Amino acid sequence: MRIVLTGMKHCGKTTAGKLLAKTMNCQFADTDDLVEALYQQSYGEKLNCREIFTRHGGDFFRTLELEAVQQLQSGLQPKSRVIGLGGGLPMNPAARQILPKLGSLVYLKVEPEIIFKRIEKNGFPPFIDAQRPFESFMESFQEREKIYDELAEFTVVCSGNDTPKHNLERIVNELKINRIK
Repeated sequence: MRIVLTGMKHCGKTTAGKLLAKTMNCQFADTDDLVEALYQQSYGEKLNCREIFTRHGGDFFRTLELEAVQQLQSGLQPKSRVIGLGGGLPMNPAARQILPKLGSLVYLKVEPEIIFKRIEKNGFPPFIDAQRPFESFMESFQEREKIYDELAEFTVVCSGNDTPKHNLERIVNELKINRIK
């Protein structure tokens, strides 16, 4: 079984993905890590996703994300794998064509106010207008949520107050995953 986790930035995709991969005794791949590795391979410089986006812009960044997804599609192993997507990756129509081929898409849905507080704590990413951060975030949230809902085979509502292990249980129960460990 291949599972692809999608949702807004800071909804818990990486944390849940690592726990889920451990539970299923399989590999976890994070597209943000792949984007950073692709950038370093191509440009010989190590930058994080935020730095890549800020320096080169959204179109450049989305091209790298698409390349990462294409690599995942061409290199998938027959064994189980869990993939965490960057929050904006599904906004790319070309990537949306590939995502269902990667596995079962699971939307980790968290209340927008909780996500906004998490983002605010870590500093606003480039897609949020610093002059009107909450309004800008909500516009992005509403636009992305429509795409997440369209793509998802499963939606798992994760409370911002629950532990990662509790949210993992929700995912496991929703997908009826047999535990390996």
